[in-house]
Amino acid sequence: ANFDPFQVPTLGQLMKELDDYEATSKADSDTEITFDWQKTSLKEPFEKFQKSFLVPMLNEERRLQREEREKRAAVMGDF
Repeated sequence: ANFDPFQVPTLGQLMKELDDYEATSKADSDTEITFDWQKTSLKEPFEKFQKSFLVPMLNEERRLQREEREKRAAVMGDF
């Protein structure tokens, strides 16, 4: 998939999508948080980016931090 800068939504388009969303959605309960990006055409590409890049990167960072803590605990004898 090639990036085409002329196919991305403009700020004006995103603002219209937000306005349309607010106009058509009922005030749901405040228990579920919906971020503005989830109300626009950015939702699908962002979720794909999050799933394929951000989540694996976060998991790897957590793994490295856990290994470092375990290594320090082993050196200090603090199991």
